[in-house]
Amino acid sequence: MAKEQVSSILRALHILECFMDSETEWTLKALVDHLGIPTTTVYRQVSTLVERQYLEQDPVRKSYRVGPRLVLLSSVILGQTDLRRVARPELEHLSETVQETINLSVLLDHDVFYLDKVETHRSIVCNTKIGSRAPAYATSAGKVILAHQSEKAITEYCDWLKDCKPLTDQTIVTPQQLLEELAQARLNGYAMDNGEIEPGLICIGAPIYDLSHKVIAAVSVSGPDYRMTADQDDMIREIKKAAANISRVLGYRG
Repeated sequence: MAKEQVSSILRALHILECFMDSETEWTLKALVDHLGIPTTTVYRQVSTLVERQYLEQDPVRKSYRVGPRLVLLSSVILGQTDLRRVARPELEHLSETVQETINLSVLLDHDVFYLDKVETHRSIVCNTKIGSRAPAYATSAGKVILAHQSEKAITEYCDWLKDCKPLTDQTIVTPQQLLEELAQARLNGYAMDNGEIEPGLICIGAPIYDLSHKVIAAVSVSGPDYRMTADQDDMIREIKKAAANISRVLGYRG
């Protein structure tokens, strides 16, 4: 009985994790196809999650999306995250300085998870959302965090990358290209995404270190290419300074 309860919990978690991807709504059939779990099992799990308000169903399309209880839970968790609390003043200062969108990200599986964001008031902005994810190989934050992972972790990531498809004409999709970018990120202290996740969008990310000298996150600045290119040197200097300041508050002395 206990084993069945654990299996049921795992299936529910697998369903909820689907809503962490770029797809914000799922039909029952799409969940069944994606997870490879019998329809009756997925239906029971989803029905329970809807009843508990972790998911909700669109009355017209019959698709499922994140419910209010899950949103509340994630908000509480994010609000209590020490990294987010520590970094927030520096993110706000950086946004005021460069007048562009600022993101705080951590590595989650093969993606970056957006832990916090400070939006610019300018007309063209980056459309990331707190709590959403993006492929690490196509983002500046993802690259700069990957660059400081173990050799084994990087090798495993490159093996996984072989089956990935480009998001734009600029997206890196070969292990060799990624390894070269990671080497440059370690050398320069920052990484770039030049229209790799969204055409016309440039992002620059720098690593955040903790007390044990481990890279645990990244801060990045994003904006349209015509603005970012014109001020690129200033952007790089300010993003590295912000990451260093956050690292220092976390106890890093490098």
